[in-house]
Amino acid sequence: MKRTDLSKGTAHDTELASADPADYVVVDELGDFTYYPSKTAMLKDLEYVEEAASILDRAGNNFHLTLEEGRKLNLGSSFGRVEFTWLRQTWITDRRREPQAHRLLRLYPTTLDALLAGIFETLTLELASSASSSPWLLEVEGEETRPATLRDVDALLARLDHLERVTVRDPFGHQYRPTRHATHRLHAPGAGAIYYVEMERHPGEAGQHANVSDNLP
Repeated sequence: MKRTDLSKGTAHDTELASADPADYVVVDELGDFTYYPSKTAMLKDLEYVEEAASILDRAGNNFHLTLEEGRKLNLGSSFGRVEFTWLRQTWITDRRREPQAHRLLRLYPTTLDALLAGIFETLTLELASSASSSPWLLEVEGEETRPATLRDVDALLARLDHLERVTVRDPFGHQYRPTRHATHRLHAPGAGAIYYVEMERHPGEAGQHANVSDNLP
């Protein structure tokens, strides 16, 4: 991949706002996950057929790249739904490889549909650099604030020394308890990366298990 920074520029923000359902997630040959708001953006970024181990749409259809006349990359036909166990383990491994780049710690998904929804939601939330139709909800000791993006949530929480009485809800309705991971015990109380650990859902909400899919570093 050319590793284009898709989080920069208003054009990409516009694509994100209207991405569903023509967006894709690519799992590359190294097991890294990359979100693309459109087929055009994806094909522009990828460079060779073997680069994408798996290309997924929101329904879990599994695609590979094909090489057309003139050595032009194209999206091939789906060869079925992605295998759940492989996708979940690859996703968990990717999140753990660079924990500070992936600080939304969702609950373990127990179905393929829940896993796919979580992957697309998490990647778009991490990527967003402008407001979507639904803001985040940040509650600090009963006082509510509605930040536009995860970056805005980070900025607000960075001002707080303690996070024990803070809850965060993302635009998809998932509730988190933020926790700060200091890299050194002598750091100031407000120092360190903030991780968002999803809170267990109420009984009867299927598709999740009460364990986070990523561990704090």
